[in-house]
Amino acid sequence: MTRTMTRARRARGRHGDQSFLPLKSGRKSDQVFEQISNFIRSGRFPPGTRLPAERELTAVLNTSRQTIREAIYRAELVGLVEVRHGAGSFVVSRTPQVPTDQTLLDLVKIEANRVGEFFEIRRVLEGWCASQAAKLATRSHLEAMKSRLDAMRALAVTDDAWEENDIGFHQALAAATGNPLAVRIMEVLRGSFSAFYRLKRFMPTTEEQRVIWQHHADIYDAVHARAPEQARAAIVAHMDFIEGKLGESIDDLAGETE
Repeated sequence: MTRTMTRARRARGRHGDQSFLPLKSGRKSDQVFEQISNFIRSGRFPPGTRLPAERELTAVLNTSRQTIREAIYRAELVGLVEVRHGAGSFVVSRTPQVPTDQTLLDLVKIEANRVGEFFEIRRVLEGWCASQAAKLATRSHLEAMKSRLDAMRALAVTDDAWEENDIGFHQALAAATGNPLAVRIMEVLRGSFSAFYRLKRFMPTTEEQRVIWQHHADIYDAVHARAPEQARAAIVAHMDFIEGKLGESIDDLAGETE
């Protein structure tokens, strides 16, 4: 028996009462979304419960993890679930906050607007953090940033571990300010970081990924060089680039669906 078949059988045994149906031809992520939303609406997945793990759904439905992620992403956008980094996807409501028949493109545009607002806050907060870190960072702070930077260099931006290390880099930057309030604010905002990462599949190219990594390297180099204004400029340039590329990617996606 193959490992995939074993996982599928185990997952069906654990969640067999959910009666997931085989996927048909057509857009599979839409079918997965419909099944999940129907289970939530019927009470089979009541609020507060965790959805089956991505790997289990992948095995049960015999589809790709990307398909499962897109379906869960859509369920989150309409307000049915909350994705908690490192913990899983949890049901938060039996009733969607946004019409479930709204197209994924429309939902992505809504989310993109939210991310744009979030970038405004990050420019101010992290611009200040970068400037202060360049003045106050200790050797241990620099080492923490460098270890995250080195890890990111070996990863694809679509890899889950990239998100972990990217967030870790920015948390280390906040810690380098020596200001507990800045660290706490970054922790509060952490959930909003995931909004961007759920959109990351619409960008970037391999070349753009190298640019994104270089942005982080520029921030680190400026902090290491004790250059506050350079550090601030580097992180603002990074925010500008990401927000701009995200907008271009959403426009491209809209063109493909017209």
